[in-house]
Amino acid sequence: MTAIGKRVELISHLKTQAEVIGADCSSLNVAKNFTDGFCLIPRVSDPGYITALLEICEKEKPDYLIPLLEDEFDILAKNREKFSALGTNLLLSDENVLDICKDKIKTAAFFEKYEIPAPKTYDLKKESEISFPVIVKPSKGMGSAGVFEASDDEDLKYALKKTEEPIVQEKLTGREFTMDVLCDNDGNVIYIVPRERLEVKSGEVVKSRVELNEAVIDISKKVMEALKKEGSIKGPFTLQCFADDKEARMLEINPRFGGGVPLSFAAGADYAKALLEMLEGRSITKNGIKELTMLRYDTSFFTEG
Repeated sequence: MTAIGKRVELISHLKTQAEVIGADCSSLNVAKNFTDGFCLIPRVSDPGYITALLEICEKEKPDYLIPLLEDEFDILAKNREKFSALGTNLLLSDENVLDICKDKIKTAAFFEKYEIPAPKTYDLKKESEISFPVIVKPSKGMGSAGVFEASDDEDLKYALKKTEEPIVQEKLTGREFTMDVLCDNDGNVIYIVPRERLEVKSGEVVKSRVELNEAVIDISKKVMEALKKEGSIKGPFTLQCFADDKEARMLEINPRFGGGVPLSFAAGADYAKALLEMLEGRSITKNGIKELTMLRYDTSFFTEG
């Protein structure tokens, strides 16, 4: 796993079925203390990044390479066959799917193409048609970084001035959900676990609750079925939507593990077992999902030096 940072709970879950080797561009990370081995690698922008990962895979012979940082996705997808030649499966969807997910303008067009309910996206050439309030964000941004809410023309002008390659969308109302999704190698959905985001700090969920909301599950299925028509999907996804009493409306698609996925593990989604069964070509056993609440707290790890 790359860019392991502080993903201790994710590593601990996968270790129930496998050995986990962690890689990161910094040795000052807590997660390495919970892996079965750690490798220091260059940053993704370094010319030696792919070479370093290939050397690790050649030596350690991992079954899966699981990237956690979105900045790594494109270069890894382009070099997929090099890892495959070493017997390592890149747990990442193909470039067509990544392209839809990483650009919010393309994501919005994807939702429109498949008639998936989503917020209205406004044409910046027709500012007079914009109905406030709206959300302004970078079309290629990650998480909540650089997101503005504009309630009038003055707010909008300020947000547009501060935002690179902006997208302006209707502000959705209702309850916000994150859906943890896992797909097999053929793009078939194994798990969909909807989590209501009760409290978020700096883009990271700290209070969350699994709710088996049928509207949220249905729209998630529709998204994954549509993505499968656009390219090869596999491994983890994190979807986001807003839901009210009438309908659910999609917001984002991220082809990776979400930060709150440990709640889905605790609720019964055994990703580790499913990944092992995928690897061995066995029928995948799906656990039942229970409704559960997660409350996170800070803790510390101490090491000499």
